[in-house]
Amino acid sequence: MPAARLPIVALAIAIALVAALAPGLARADVVAAVNRARSASCGRAQLPALRRSGDLDRAAARLARGASLHEALAILAVHPEFATAVELGGVRDDAGIEQALRHRSCGDLGRQGLREVGVAHAGPNVYLIVAAPLAVPAAGDRARVEREVLARVNEARAVARRCGSTRYPAVPPLQPSSLLSRIAAGHSATMAARDDLAHRDPDGSLPADRVRRGGYVARIVGENVASGVPTAAEVVAGWLQSPGHCANIMDARFQEMGVAFEVAPHTQGAIYWTQLFAAPRA
Repeated sequence: MPAARLPIVALAIAIALVAALAPGLARADVVAAVNRARSASCGRAQLPALRRSGDLDRAAARLARGASLHEALAILAVHPEFATAVELGGVRDDAGIEQALRHRSCGDLGRQGLREVGVAHAGPNVYLIVAAPLAVPAAGDRARVEREVLARVNEARAVARRCGSTRYPAVPPLQPSSLLSRIAAGHSATMAARDDLAHRDPDGSLPADRVRRGGYVARIVGENVASGVPTAAEVVAGWLQSPGHCANIMDARFQEMGVAFEVAPHTQGAIYWTQLFAAPRA
């Protein structure tokens, strides 16, 4: 029962430090300068323009008061998929901002997924936080997301594949189990509350224990977990890329599946997934 934080989402920090900022910067259009620098220095005119975010402005203000990027982002309801911070100085106007950013914006600031920017000033310095929002599914989408995970898992099971060094034949589709999904929802909520990706609960319970307590009489149980992955497509793809998770998906002994996610505000994981496999005892 592998438990691994899938390496699809990362929170990165890139801080560029330069010297003092001139008084004229108060009149500069920082966001426009950032957008021009992103397009010009990366040679990507198709990069979407960043929009100003009030939430990121407040986060940038915390950064300007000496907080780390992680501490600054803690005020957001959901952590972004990616964020980068920049401190700028030694520039007098829009052109100076753009020129300063062009030398360093083709790395993190040139990412396609970036959509929002926050700006704050502190004395002679200006602070930016640029982020790619994590588009977690809404609570009302739970049933649709669960159906999509099941459909993608059954598509995977319909084709022979290799999970690590082991080759698995195509296997029959799994049937949905609302009871397994309810049990999975409880474990996702526990992981979200603790911001901890794990198969073992704080009381020592393992998947088979939770399934038994939930009223499902099983002869075999398996579990996959994941965090930080915002869509059904990405979470299934991540599981299939991991030999242990993939082996659970391709195990012909399993007959039913339940899945659930829990969004976790103010956590590194942001969203926690539990996928339960089982075969009922005859």
